[in-house]
Amino acid sequence: MTRTVYGPPVQLAVRGVGVGAAGLGLITIALMVVLSVDLAGWLEGTLLVLLALASLVCLVVLVVGVLRVFGRGTRLVLDDDGFVNATGFGVGRRVPWRDVRKVQTDGTIVSVDLSGGRQSLIRTTSIDVEPRTLARELRGRLNQDRGYRPLSGQDELG
Repeated sequence: MTRTVYGPPVQLAVRGVGVGAAGLGLITIALMVVLSVDLAGWLEGTLLVLLALASLVCLVVLVVGVLRVFGRGTRLVLDDDGFVNATGFGVGRRVPWRDVRKVQTDGTIVSVDLSGGRQSLIRTTSIDVEPRTLARELRGRLNQDRGYRPLSGQDELG
């Protein structure tokens, strides 16, 4: 088997870049308006602080969008030894196939039951793959790791 990396859909990544850039453009226009109008000191200060916070949010959205376009951030990596799930909150941990007990799908989430009563939830809305297709691939890799072969004698994955 080979290494497979599932990342965010390109449309989602480009949308983040567009929203962040448009937001920064609007904030720049609002900043020029606030600076050109003669306002009371406290009002101008308050508006400048609000614009600074809004520009920080737009900058974060823009940077995350650019990182996603270049394949960083949210992703799922499958290889011969195990998988890394970074589709949810927190940093993805490597899970070896020997710790996987069961793979099931329900809607947009693929649930992987692990040893010790743990669970890894793969959110397929944040990566570019259908839940049933992903569950089928995970089961195939798990079966291959266990040494199971299909009864028909044909390899299910290739």
